[in-house]
Amino acid sequence: MKFLFPAVLLCSCALSGCVMLERFGYHRYQKAEMAPPEESAQINFPNSYEGGTRLDGAMMKALSVAMNDYLPPYIQAEKQEGPEFQCLARWDTYRTVVMQANENLFFVLLSPDLSKCAPGFIVPDAGAEYAIDAQGRILSKR
Repeated sequence: MKFLFPAVLLCSCALSGCVMLERFGYHRYQKAEMAPPEESAQINFPNSYEGGTRLDGAMMKALSVAMNDYLPPYIQAEKQEGPEFQCLARWDTYRTVVMQANENLFFVLLSPDLSKCAPGFIVPDAGAEYAIDAQGRILSKR
């Protein structure tokens, strides 16, 4: 009996393209693409990061939690219907603000720049606001 669930899960995965695993929170990690060596050789790293945006560990965790909830990693832009919705499924469309209210509370605002999707494209209620604690729990969202 204890082997029944993994067998059912394996069969479901084989038959449905692993949609079942995605629903359980599992997704395949997609490794970042690396530039060719000749392109990498042209990069000069800065001597200082003065003036750069600084995010500490708890803030990064809050941002990651909000991003994964709003647009889960298994959502693929190319599989969405229509170019506008493909656009909304890409992170490069979004403006993001993270604000630390106190040591244990972060607010994350995700708002799409709809002008990147199509001229005159309107989506009511696009984007989201999250309140996330330092442990990575979503306290509230709207």
